[in-house]
This record gives sequence, structure tokens and C-alpha cells, in this order.
Amino acid sequence: MKKAARLALALFAVLLVGLAAVPALAQVPPPPPPPPTASSHLFHGTVTVGGSPAIDGTLISAHIGSLAWSTTTKSGQYGADPIFALPPDDDGTPGKDGGEDGDTVIFKVSGVEVDSYVFEEGAATTLNLNLAVAVIQLTGVTCEVNCDSLGGVTVQLFAAGGSTPIGRTLSGGGGNYVLPVPAAGTYDVVASKAGFRDETQENVEIVVGVNTLDFRG
Repeated sequence: MKKAARLALALFAVLLVGLAAVPALAQVPPPPPPPPTASSHLFHGTVTVGGSPAIDGTLISAHIGSLAWSTTTKSGQYGADPIFALPPDDDGTPGKDGGEDGDTVIFKVSGVEVDSYVFEEGAATTLNLNLAVAVIQLTGVTCEVNCDSLGGVTVQLFAAGGSTPIGRTLSGGGGNYVLPVPAAGTYDVVASKAGFRDETQENVEIVVGVNTLDFRG
């Protein structure tokens, strides 16, 4: 019996070594997005922020109602590489999932609305986008631990590691707040309200445009 047990243990050890030697399966990258159809509306153009070409990676988004599509800039342009195609609505699916002729398309640069255009199936449009002023905002929602919105919360902005607030606002009844930021950079942000513990988020990177930061107390 002891010999049989030793033999079984030896076989088990060999099996483990064999399994360890099997290479891990390589992760398969997600499939590329489908190419635009002939009825997509293509958009491209230049992007300027404060009179200068937008830096690479600036977020460009297009909105039809609650639908949104996005791309980023390269060499001060968008829609060339990759193509920025807004798909048409698919009649074969429930709900609205694309544009229809006559829909208003709202364009945003870094979350700030800058222009609009009318959707047209199969069209290709050059639309240059200009964010005249380099808007820098911090927005978000203040809420309780159970995610119920909490209004009347003071949100303060500090330089990273600083102790003197350089910006302050109060969240509204729905917990929403908007806080202007003087310049892009790294900040500490503190949310406080009487009867609740303060919440601090440190070293928050804030860039040109609309930045989102939520608090749950």
C-alpha cells in the first residue's frame, strides 16, 4: 500500500510539472471596429484651442441626443486617422442607435460644446472645430455612501499638498457641482459638509476641458 501511495504521488507530481510547462494562452486582441458603411456621415477637420492647434490626443465627441461617438486629434486634426464616422440608425434594431437625416449633431472639444451640424446619410463633411477659450472645469456629483445624491456639499480646490483653497463651490440639490479651475495641473480636491466626514482626493490631474470627479461620503 505504501509503495502504491508513493507511486500515485510521483505520478501526480509529474502531472503538475507537465501542466506548469504548458504555456499560457495568449490574449486575443478585440476585433477592430467595423468599417463605416456607405450611409455613415463622415466628419473631419482641424481643431484649435485658444487659437492654437489642439495637442495630440485632445478628445473630440459628437452627440445626437443621448448617443455619443468620440475620437482624438492628431497633428491638430480629427477624422483623418482614424476616420470619424457617425453610423446611421439601424431600422432592424429596437431603439435609436445612429443618426437619421435631419438630426442635429452636437460637437464637443474636451467636453465643451463648440459647434453643431445636421446629420445626412452618406455625406462627408469638413467641419473645423474651434474652442475659443481654454475652458478648464471640474464637475461631478456629491452623494452619500449609498449613492443617494447629497446637495449643499462644499467642494474646494487646493494646489497639490497646499493648505489654502484656490477655488470653491457648493453642490446643488441634485448633488451636481461645477468648479472652475485656474490652470491645468495637479490638485487636491476636498468635499465637506457638516455632519459628514470630509473626503479628500489627492493628486488629481486636471486638463483643459471638462474634468469629472465624483464624491461619495
